[in-house]
Amino acid sequence: MKTMIVTTPIRPKPTPFPPFGSLALIKYLRKAGLENVVFYDIDCLRPSFDQALEHIVRERPDVLGISAVVSTAYAYTKRLSEAVKARLPDTLVVVGGNMAASAEILLRKTGTDLCVIGEGEVVFANLAKRAAQTRRPEDFKDIAGLALIDPAGQMINTGYETQIPGPEIYDIDWDDLARGSNIEHFFPTATKDAVITDEVFNGDPRIREPHRQGKRFGYLYASKGCVNRCTFCHRWDKGLRVIPVDLLMQRLEELIERFNVGFVKFADENFGADPRWLKEFCEKIRRYDVLWHCGTRVRGMTPEVVAMMKDAGCARLGFGIETGSEKMLMVMEKKVGVAENYRAVETTQALAIAAPIALVIGMPGETKETIRETITFCQHAKTLAPTLNPNDLSINYAQALPGTPLYEFARAKGFIGRDIDGEEQYLISISDKDAHDEFSTLNFTEESTLACQTWRPLLTIETNYAFIRKWGIETYLRNLLTDRNFFSMDDATDTGYFANPRRLLETKSSASSGAPSDQPSGVLPRRPSLLRLLRKRQLGLALICYPVLAYRLRHFLIGLVLIKDAQKFGVPYALSLLADHLKLRLSKLMAASRRFEYKSLRKIVDKDIGPLMGDAEATLQLRKGR
Repeated sequence: MKTMIVTTPIRPKPTPFPPFGSLALIKYLRKAGLENVVFYDIDCLRPSFDQALEHIVRERPDVLGISAVVSTAYAYTKRLSEAVKARLPDTLVVVGGNMAASAEILLRKTGTDLCVIGEGEVVFANLAKRAAQTRRPEDFKDIAGLALIDPAGQMINTGYETQIPGPEIYDIDWDDLARGSNIEHFFPTATKDAVITDEVFNGDPRIREPHRQGKRFGYLYASKGCVNRCTFCHRWDKGLRVIPVDLLMQRLEELIERFNVGFVKFADENFGADPRWLKEFCEKIRRYDVLWHCGTRVRGMTPEVVAMMKDAGCARLGFGIETGSEKMLMVMEKKVGVAENYRAVETTQALAIAAPIALVIGMPGETKETIRETITFCQHAKTLAPTLNPNDLSINYAQALPGTPLYEFARAKGFIGRDIDGEEQYLISISDKDAHDEFSTLNFTEESTLACQTWRPLLTIETNYAFIRKWGIETYLRNLLTDRNFFSMDDATDTGYFANPRRLLETKSSASSGAPSDQPSGVLPRRPSLLRLLRKRQLGLALICYPVLAYRLRHFLIGLVLIKDAQKFGVPYALSLLADHLKLRLSKLMAASRRFEYKSLRKIVDKDIGPLMGDAEATLQLRKGR
């Protein structure tokens, strides 16, 4: 019996992040005695749809596992599952990953036979063994961790399987990646001419040390899960499991010896949450002399801890700051305070550790006042030193994903249809859309859509001008134009990893009038002309390149947003937004606004709203997420 695992394309360009989930699943299947397992990395290889389908048909798998790690891959998953079922009707099609929070939609509206809910290793091994005897979905209803439709048309949720222990998580065989993908894509050479080519490590002087030249990047996990449950985040894993430090060092040694890795990105959501584990990790990773980056929470990042991490090779810390508003932190259920966010950015700057700022705006309860609080935070964080590029911000809009309180809030408010057809329509509308897309996001606030669309450029304009007031326009332009990520791209392709304004720096080269390679040594690249930017309709980039003018014109942002909407969707749509904006402003003048109660969105959904009429019992736990 043959089992095949495939990925789905999830961003405009192939991700450099290895498909750890699929690789861990494959190795677990082999350890369970299922030897005939093949991997096809559609995300990395990027075949045409017809090529991908023909490859699967040639392999003729008995079980096809589609790894759908994000719900924005719904349209592709639907198309692929239906096409495979049409060509290989006896193949059992199984969908796993975070998209399985929409199990009922997948089972009723696509070619999916089974959905794996929760962690997949044990569940998939059990179902693959059963598939040697039967392919009827109802014959799998005694296996924990599955969703299926029974012969009577009822959805069955078999409950969650027990999670595997920490030492077994992300146990992979790199040979599987070599066989089913382009492994070189995941281990790029890190440095060129003594300058780092990846933004994560850019700015750390240790990258210029001679022995690091020619080293490669690599990814590892040190843990799985998160101690937090942000109300916009869709993840299956409950709690946090860590990989023992000695085992993690063995995996690091393999990367170093096999791929000449000298730069490591730890992909954890919550790296170093256990202080004793973190101390042991820092002691033991020093011997390998690698530079590394991780994402963690601000809580616990004291000056002593950050200094210990830097001494052990940490070059950058990623924080989920999300907002500068205490009220919005409550809605998001971040379980940290604004003061902790301030201390974290001050600590990292004092110790010369890069700490990019990622934000999520537009959650329920967001107002121009809470946005102003976030602006104040960014102005402080991005003016702490004259060496900072204030455009190193990634500002996403809140995106409602299945399995989150935000998604259920959207259903309750009627932003997403409550029936299967309405939910599918929404999933199709956000397919291949990242959270930076202000046009596809839902408006969860009491403000107009037009007003909400001004918030991100306003954050950018106000933060940039605060930097200029403190450090001067010459310093601003020098930092902007010498940022290796500003004029270093070979093309203007959007990778999908950043939101504006950081994303604008990534996709700017088509507008640039000079790249580093064109410039004599010591001469700044030329700033694109304003006229050229306007002709190319690159309004966001114009705001960045001409920050003083942008600040002076900030009160006309509504007009700028209207122009963008008209360019993308036509003048009638833009005029309808303007009409809604004026109508809302008039209604606020005529009557007092209803006050939003600032508390966890989970409590609002669970307690104040409750289950929606018509929801199947089997879907309720999936809708709650972790």
